Amino acid sequence: MSFKLKLPFAIQWKIPKNHFNEFQTPSNKYLKSDTYNFSNIPGLQYCLKIYPNDEEFPGECWIYLFLTLPNDKMNTESYFVVTVESANFSFKDNYVFDEITSGRGKKCCKTEELFDPEKKFIIDEEMTIKVDGFFMVEKNSVERKIWSCKNFSGLLGLGLWAQENSKDFTIFVDEKKIDVHKCVLSAVSPVFARMFESGMKESEENKVTIKDFTYEIVETAIKYCYHSSLVTDPTIENKMKVLQFFDKYNIQPFKDDLENFLISEIHESNVCFFSNAALLSNSVKLEKKMF
Repeated sequence: MSFKLKLPFAIQWKIPKNHFNEFQTPSNKYLKSDTYNFSNIPGLQYCLKIYPNDEEFPGECWIYLFLTLPNDKMNTESYFVVTVESANFSFKDNYVFDEITSGRGKKCCKTEELFDPEKKFIIDEEMTIKVDGFFMVEKNSVERKIWSCKNFSGLLGLGLWAQENSKDFTIFVDEKKIDVHKCVLSAVSPVFARMFESGMKESEENKVTIKDFTYEIVETAIKYCYHSSLVTDPTIENKMKVLQFFDKYNIQPFKDDLENFLISEIHESNVCFFSNAALLSNSVKLEKKMF
C-alpha cells in the first residue's frame, strides 16, 4: 500500500555580480546553488541552476529547477514558483520529473539585461533568486503514524504565498516591499487585525512602512506566518530579532514556539549572548531562564 507525500521546499539564492563575468560569450557553463535533501526521502535532491548565456539559447539567460531522483522508477510531481523580486520577474510551473536528473526552467531575460541597472536583476552587486513550492512523491506505507505539525498555518499558507495576484496588502521595509494577504496576518496577529479594521491610513491605502526592523527580519517573520519551509534556517541572532517582531505584533503561537526553541539552545558557550538578547526582547521566559 502506498500514499502521496507532499514535500514543501524553498530556496533563496544570492549570486554576486562578479560571478557572471565569464558569460560574455555563449557557452555550456552555468552557475549552481547549494543542493538540498529531504531527510525522509533518501536520494531526493534539488537545486537551482542559471545559464546566463547558454549555447542552446545564445544571448538569453535561463533559470532552472533541477531534481535528482533516488531511482528511475520514481515520478515526482512538482508545483513551484521562481521569482527575481527586484526585477518583477516570476514564473510558476506544474511539472512531473521522471528522469534520474532533469531540470525545468524558463527564460529570465536577455543576457545583456542582467547588467542593465534599469532592469534591476542585479541590486547591490548581487542577484537574488527565490523558489517556493512542493513535490509530490509516492511512498510505501509501513505503519500508521500520528501526524504532529507546528506549522500553524499549514499547507494552505504555502499555497497562499505562491498566489501573488491575491495579495492585498504591502509592507515596505528599507525601500523594499513584501506583498501579503490581510487574512493571513489578521489570523495570526491581533495588532495587524486592528490595523486593518480601524479605518486608519494604513487600512485605507493597503500599505504600511516598518522602520524598526530590517527587511530580512520582517520577510523572515512574515514567511513563518505562511509556512516555515519558506525560510532558510536563520542564525540564532536573527531568530532573536524575529522573536522581537512576533512580540511587537502579538503573533503569539509563533512567539511561544520560537521562545521555547531558543530556551533549549541556551548553553555555556552562548549564555552571555542570550542574557543580552533576553533583556532586549522583553521575553519573560528567556529572562526567567537566564536569571
